[in-house]
Amino acid sequence: MISANSFSYCSEKVCQPGSSLHYALLFQNPEDRAFWLGCFTLAHEIRSTSMKQLEAGLTQVKLGWWRNALVDAKTQASQHPIIQAIGQHHINAVPEAAWGDLIEQMVDSCEVKRHNTLADWHATTLRELEPWSHLIAVKAGVSDTKQLHELLNFWAWSIELCQLLRLAKYLDENFQPVPVDWLQQHEVTAEQVRQRAHDERTTALFISMAKTLREEAELAWKRLPQTLRLFARPLRALFRMRVAEFNLHKPSNYLLLTEQKMLTPWKKFSISWTTQVLRW
Repeated sequence: MISANSFSYCSEKVCQPGSSLHYALLFQNPEDRAFWLGCFTLAHEIRSTSMKQLEAGLTQVKLGWWRNALVDAKTQASQHPIIQAIGQHHINAVPEAAWGDLIEQMVDSCEVKRHNTLADWHATTLRELEPWSHLIAVKAGVSDTKQLHELLNFWAWSIELCQLLRLAKYLDENFQPVPVDWLQQHEVTAEQVRQRAHDERTTALFISMAKTLREEAELAWKRLPQTLRLFARPLRALFRMRVAEFNLHKPSNYLLLTEQKMLTPWKKFSISWTTQVLRW
């Protein structure tokens, strides 16, 4: 039985009413909803610790506390709502070394990076997601490494589409995910991106890049076995929301450098329903 405290703690952190994650998890059963909430909240907590710019020693202490709490769950019942949400039995089945890898990759994902090619970008995203495969394997009951890798592939393409959509926000944080070779191919300069200067070349760049990310994600999804498709429906719903969000930019010629579009609650609800119930 998942405690109400676990739900409320995690929801307050990452799943406020009306958020995309709220709708993506709306049709999950309580145990599965709690698992995904716990995973997203764990990622949030580790990232927050890394980005608060605390003294280096204090940051390491906080990250060390998380590693110890996850490892110690094997020998003692944890009262932390995140561990309870994920499920202590799931956490106990993950190799101890995997928690250190997960924390390390989550911390690394907070570092600003530049990528020369789409392959570089994707490899970085995959590397940051790889430690989650242990927990996914336990929860989904899948041990085939190729199948798990394909799920991470889908997840990575979806994250990259989300990063493209968040350009207006990320530029304020000195993060620009579009690979160098894509900028060169479309004759868009780094300075033009920094200055948020839109023209027909940036429009062509964003249309082309979003199309590639969508297509790669769909191919990865089609290669997944039914078991993992059912398990990953929240990730699928979030991906479909990002696609719908990108389409909202069409009337304004995809001004991703300066604008972020928001889906209506009804649109999020309908996407989640068709993903969870109709399995689109």
